Amino acid sequence: MSVSKQLKSLREGASLSQKKVAEELGITQGAYSLIENGQNSITTEHLLTLSKLYSVPTDRILKGSHNSIMMNSTNGFVPLINVEARAGFIENRDNEQWMSTLDMFKLPGYEPSKDQKLFEVEGDSMMPTLMHGDILITQHTDDLNEILDGSVAVIVTAKSVLTKRIKKDLPNDAIILISDNSKYESVSYNLKNILEILVVRGKITSSLNVVDMDANKRVQHLESQVDKLQSDMSKLIEKINKLV
Repeated sequence: MSVSKQLKSLREGASLSQKKVAEELGITQGAYSLIENGQNSITTEHLLTLSKLYSVPTDRILKGSHNSIMMNSTNGFVPLINVEARAGFIENRDNEQWMSTLDMFKLPGYEPSKDQKLFEVEGDSMMPTLMHGDILITQHTDDLNEILDGSVAVIVTAKSVLTKRIKKDLPNDAIILISDNSKYESVSYNLKNILEILVVRGKITSSLNVVDMDANKRVQHLESQVDKLQSDMSKLIEKINKLV
C-alpha cells in the first residue's frame, strides 16, 4: 500500500476529517489533500506528527505493515530509566519527545499504565533488599497518604534520583528516607524539594540466592549432634535422680 493510501486508511480508521488532520499538521486542507492523493510528498516533521496522532510507528505509515506496534504507554509499554539516563530524566520528566527516546518494555503480570516507569538501581544503599543493577517497576503517586510507611519508593529531587524506604513526617511537611543498608544514615527531605514519588511495585533481578548444599549438610549434622546431646543429657539426669 502506498504512503498516500496508508494515510487515508489511517485517517478513516480514526474517523478524522482531512480538515482535522490538516489542523494537526498546521497546513491547509488543500495541502493535506495533495499529500493524501499522492500529489505531494510528506515531510519528516509531518510524518512524526501523524505517527503520534494515530499511535503507530513511522514504518507503519511508510511501509504499511499492520504488524508494527507503536512502543508507548498507550500500547502498554513502560520506559526504562537506566543509570545513564537519570540526569536527563530529572530535566525531561514531562518531555514526551525525550521519553520516547528511552528503551520501552512490556511487563508480564502488571497492568500497564502511563504512570509506570522502570528504574535501574544504582549502588548498595538498599542491600540486601535491592542489588545494584536491579530493575524496579514503579508507579507514580500524587497522594502521600496512599503510601504506607516502610514502602520502597523512587524519589525524584531537583538534583538526584533516590531509592529508599519512606517514613512520612507530615506534621513537618517532610518524609524520612531510610536505607536498608545500615552503613547509610536516614535523611529527612522537605516535601517542597521533592519533584515526584514513585512507589516500587516489583523488581526484576539477576541476583538469585544460591543455596550452599555443603553448608546445609553441615547444619543438619550439627542439629543431629545437638539432638543426640540433649538425649544423652536426659538419660544422665534420670540416672542421677535414681541415685539420689
